[in-house]
Amino acid sequence: MSDFLYHEIKGKDVGTIAKIKGYLVSKEVLFKIGDMNSIAGRMRLGSALKISDVEKNKKIISDVVESVIGAIYLLKGYREVKKFILNIYRDEFKDLKSENNFGDYKSDLQMKLLAASLGLPEYKVVKTEGKEHSKVFFVDVMSNGAAVGSGSGKTIKEAEQMAAKKAIEKLAKEA
Repeated sequence: MSDFLYHEIKGKDVGTIAKIKGYLVSKEVLFKIGDMNSIAGRMRLGSALKISDVEKNKKIISDVVESVIGAIYLLKGYREVKKFILNIYRDEFKDLKSENNFGDYKSDLQMKLLAASLGLPEYKVVKTEGKEHSKVFFVDVMSNGAAVGSGSGKTIKEAEQMAAKKAIEKLAKEA
């Protein structure tokens, strides 16, 4: 991915390229690729899992897509894995021109707060709910000791992104 971006993305600053890379290797994009290629139907499952448990599970599908990429690299080498990646990502690469924030709200919030001389945001897990295997995390993002956004998600990272998104929306309304 880094090789593609280095050679193909011209005129963008390093921060933007890092955001694009983060977006392209995110769980959301890997899941989308796995879903589009019906990867769940190609998996061999143990007796503990059913296809219906796996099909819409973003973590499992995205992990399997990453594993397939890694296996191709180990078995066939760099050239073959590069061809494979360029093929499975072709729709994502086409869409790069229309994307603006690539889902990285934390970086956007940090840049906005620093530009306004408000310092770095701080993220705090304020609550968790659910059983160990299906927790929901609730996070507040703080600026100068005050909560500026709250979010929730199946992972702390997802909850932080949602909190940052809400903070950006709040800051936009106040401006």
